[in-house]
Amino acid sequence: MNIEQVWKDLEKDLAGVEQCLSQNLQSSAPLISEVGFHMLSGGGKRIRPLLLLLSAKACGYRGARHHLLGSIVEYIHTASLLHDDVIDEASIRRGQASANRVFGNQASILVGDFLYSKALYLAVREQNQEIMDVLSDATTVMSEGEVMQLASIGNLDLTEGEYLTVVTNKTAVLISAACHLGAILADAPSSHKQALVQFGLDVGIAFQLIDDALDYAAQEGKLGKKVGKDLMEGKVTLPIVHLLRHSEAAEKSRIQRIFENGTPDAEDATFVLDCIDKYDSMDYTLKQARSYVQTAKQHLDPIEGSPAKDALFAVSDYISRRER
Repeated sequence: MNIEQVWKDLEKDLAGVEQCLSQNLQSSAPLISEVGFHMLSGGGKRIRPLLLLLSAKACGYRGARHHLLGSIVEYIHTASLLHDDVIDEASIRRGQASANRVFGNQASILVGDFLYSKALYLAVREQNQEIMDVLSDATTVMSEGEVMQLASIGNLDLTEGEYLTVVTNKTAVLISAACHLGAILADAPSSHKQALVQFGLDVGIAFQLIDDALDYAAQEGKLGKKVGKDLMEGKVTLPIVHLLRHSEAAEKSRIQRIFENGTPDAEDATFVLDCIDKYDSMDYTLKQARSYVQTAKQHLDPIEGSPAKDALFAVSDYISRRER
């Protein structure tokens, strides 16, 4: 099974998620709808809702509440993107002008706050404490991850383990929560819930590592953001961690100066990109990501084979091979 078949098979369920996203975005403050629709119509792949839908199906769920929960997870993800783009002073998101560029920082922050609040409001109405525990834990850890990332800007002493902690908290926990919620909806046994929690964590780490690698390789039109954006923002991601671990003293010294001086010029950026290529730092990052995907698949061993389980494998393969 490939990702195109997965999207085709889940077309109706994903349409149900989109309907929930649209319906619950209505507000007496028109700007909320404008900013929200700008973000939600920007071509996102809805990976988190997709994983939630498939996790529920893999555990035998047959109801329709997964549409709402999928929209809740997407609201949380979208809120984090709105806030990220303000912090990063981004100008592009998913190949179009970022919300902060179109509507301003204040509107982006406030609508992000609204989406977080709306997500938790909708979750509370489900009257399921386990669902609330998962979502509240995820949003708390995500916030910690954002602060960790901010504190690591320009920190060239960051270790691979420390960076993976940031990635886990900032990105992987919400993907893991989406998978966990699917199992909760199906009232799955604890072994299945734990399997999907771990699957989601490893897939989430892989997702971010691929993004880190693509930042130094993809064409801007494919990636949907400026190439080398992480470098321009002083973010120390895995390609840089690996590069610093293997580069020669003179190269490392120049890289340190580039990060210390702030926004690099074209010559500096080219130097870093050439070094990343020289030491195969992007390839190393891709290899690590694909290793996480293979481990993720193994976590699903307790779950019986089914088309939904096959689809979870297909989504994880897509994540490890994506070009944007």
